[in-house]
Amino acid sequence: MSRYVLDASIAIKWFVPEIHSDVARRLLINKASFLVPDFFFAEIGNVFWKRVRRGEDTAE
Repeated sequence: MSRYVLDASIAIKWFVPEIHSDVARRLLINKASFLVPDFFFAEIGNVFWKRVRRGEDTAE
């Protein structure tokens, strides 16, 4: 089984259509194991917060 250190920018692409989202989703198909740094969830929250502030998404 492959193991990857997961960056927040890749995980966001699993849920938000962006450039290269299809490539990021391929990691899910391979049943890989993911490791995340301690600040991963804070980065995810920051990305969504910025998207709402820019009007790209809503808070809901």
